[in-house]
Amino acid sequence: GEAHVIVRDVITGLRGTPEPLAETRVLASFGTPIARDDDAYRAIRAALTLRDRLGAHADETARSWKTDGLTVRVGVTSAELTTSAPLDDRSADVAASLQVASAAAPNQVLVDDHTKRRLEDLFVWESTAVAVDGAPLWAVRSVVAQGDKVRMSRRIHAPLVGRAREVAMVTAAIDELQRGLGGVARIGGDAGVGKTRLVEELRASTDQESRWLIGHCAAFAEAMPYWPLRDLLRDWLGLGVDDTEMKARVALRAGLADEVSNGDRLYPYLAGMLGLSLEGLDADRVTVSPEALQYRTFEVIGELVKAMADRAPLVLTIEDVHWVDPTSLQVLERLVELTEQTALLLILTSRPDPDHPSHRLGELARRRLPHRLVEVHLESLADTDQQAMLDALIGSDTLPPAMRRRVLGLAEGNPFYLEELVGSLVDEGALVAGAAGWTFDHDAGLAVPESVEKVVQARIDRLDPAAHALVTSAAVLGRSFGLPLLQGVLGDPDGLVDAIHRLLRLDLLVQARRWPQAEYLFKHALIQEAAYATLPLDRRRELHRRAAEWLEQRHASNLDEVAGLLAGHRAASGDDERAIVALLRAGDVARREHALDEAIGHYRTLLPILERAGDRRSTALVLLRLGHALHTALRFAESNAVYGEAFDLWEYAPSPPATATLRFGGPPWWLPVDPVRSYWLQDMQLQMALFDRLVERWPDDTLVPSLAERWEVSDDGLRYRFTLRQGLVWSDGEPLTAADAVYGVLRNLDPEAPGISVSMLHVIEGARAYLHGDLDDIREVGVEALDERTVEFRLVAPAPYLLSMLNRPDCGP
Repeated sequence: GEAHVIVRDVITGLRGTPEPLAETRVLASFGTPIARDDDAYRAIRAALTLRDRLGAHADETARSWKTDGLTVRVGVTSAELTTSAPLDDRSADVAASLQVASAAAPNQVLVDDHTKRRLEDLFVWESTAVAVDGAPLWAVRSVVAQGDKVRMSRRIHAPLVGRAREVAMVTAAIDELQRGLGGVARIGGDAGVGKTRLVEELRASTDQESRWLIGHCAAFAEAMPYWPLRDLLRDWLGLGVDDTEMKARVALRAGLADEVSNGDRLYPYLAGMLGLSLEGLDADRVTVSPEALQYRTFEVIGELVKAMADRAPLVLTIEDVHWVDPTSLQVLERLVELTEQTALLLILTSRPDPDHPSHRLGELARRRLPHRLVEVHLESLADTDQQAMLDALIGSDTLPPAMRRRVLGLAEGNPFYLEELVGSLVDEGALVAGAAGWTFDHDAGLAVPESVEKVVQARIDRLDPAAHALVTSAAVLGRSFGLPLLQGVLGDPDGLVDAIHRLLRLDLLVQARRWPQAEYLFKHALIQEAAYATLPLDRRRELHRRAAEWLEQRHASNLDEVAGLLAGHRAASGDDERAIVALLRAGDVARREHALDEAIGHYRTLLPILERAGDRRSTALVLLRLGHALHTALRFAESNAVYGEAFDLWEYAPSPPATATLRFGGPPWWLPVDPVRSYWLQDMQLQMALFDRLVERWPDDTLVPSLAERWEVSDDGLRYRFTLRQGLVWSDGEPLTAADAVYGVLRNLDPEAPGISVSMLHVIEGARAYLHGDLDDIREVGVEALDERTVEFRLVAPAPYLLSMLNRPDCGP
């Protein structure tokens, strides 16, 4: 029972959620139901604390009851799970954690490789001979003795770029500090925009002139009094987070002796803040009412800070003030006023959150110290600065242009996001470090890095229920969305507009326009993606279905107008039948508008759905459309692969009878029916009915095999080879050969009577020269029968229109 109390207290104290599995097993989850930036860090801290606390408890039990054998084994793993699901439905994740814990030795903490890589620099690790599913497990020994801000480990670190103006503003305040003039500097900006990096740069450049102390607020410590001030004290005393109580006592007494004349008088209050045990006179001094103790502690902190600032200019930095606990906030308000009396510069970093109590610090400084206040708001990096940062990280020519654009586009000027995106490519093995620098090894998908997702989810989980429901539901609508669609999806609940305004104030959304209808935009693409990831699958599908139905009703008269948007919602709604229709329409509309990348995306999304349905013919047709879109986009190698899949599935319609009656109307009926000499539309229509071509264009713009059963294109787009179907014959029974197809094309090049389409054939090797008399032998023109069934075209430049041209009667046999 006592062991369970210890386990519960440790886990809940670090904001975890304990779930007993059995008398001797407990599952603790961090990041559910509320995510925080440092969930993985706190999970391992909890594991280490459990190891130490239960070890001490075991020693006490052995002494009191002469028993032994009480040990703890801890396994830490990372997994995605649906928090609303019953524990039994999460058995796979529970089993993974238990498997790692069971592999641990008594009083050992084992961590899976995935989690270890995320926190590489924050703990002391030890390799083991144990593995689970082929992945190594790591024993964690202790926390690294440092007071730095807890953040996911990174293998790469960029120099500060694009912040010259902001550095100059705060540096000017530090210069004023050398003349004894204190002040307040507020550095604000979104998560990852570079607030901590700016502080690091300022400290590195000015710590010879001023004394710097840094304290950090923490998401899990908002209810823990004095948390950032304890951090300041540890920084002042040079204490690590896991140093012994004895070392902390000695350091505190020595530090006070150096700074103030009556340090013993201050010691009990500061020792209490640090959680040190007190005895004798020290304990008597703090045996007062809680109100009196708090008041005196505030005075002691102010007295110590003033003494330090009077001796030498002092810079106190408190990071992440948006997580400050209420007690520390009161202390900081006193320190703001103290900056007017001594050489104290208070630097406060925070994210935008006007509704948080910490916002009043800024209001206090503006009201009391407008002449000593510096306010810096960090925006996303400009495009040139972001590119310079990427170049500084891995070199200017390391990534292929398309991947470089993708990385920069996803980061959108956020330095932390950019570093983590590059880090994810390192994790995938796409970027490899060598003696000569970074090299690009292979292409890889680029998803939201786990570290970025945690930061964004932590912001979202802090929202009130209405705003939380709104931002996660709006994420289904994409990066931008209109108010009418949002109202249609959510049913226009009460408080919708108020919730939107809160999200605007928090800088999660921005307003794109007011008229003719309100439209909103997620401040960053990764905010939308992370919010979307928090939705359970059933809820996600339901919201997509509602969005699709709203679009179909609103745009019933012209669905092509919203074809792409509708296709995305239908594809994600889980309704395959409707998704097929919507995606096919969207792909065709995009292809007609020459929006090839969009068309390719829609067709690729559609194919797995058709394959699940087992529809071979429709799958073949979509593959042919996809192949043609890739071909038109000059992506010849990809086009070849897709065409090959289509040809394997393609089935030909039965051949028509050898004789048939064709009725034809329209002038001039007396002209010879010769494809090369046709000038009239009626002639062309007649010939399309009479003569088969190598390929055939259907009314829906799909190019399908006709006389040719397949074709392939060289990767550079300069050579095409068509293979004729087996057993083709003319209507008189004569075999059709590749030479017939070659003759049909070359007839157009007669210098005395060129065909009507001859200008389109100039792209064929030697065609222009033969037509103009510069080439005597027509066999040197780049159209050749390689054998009875193979026709080759050689071009002087890539010409994606060649396939469509071969649908014309004057380019066929």
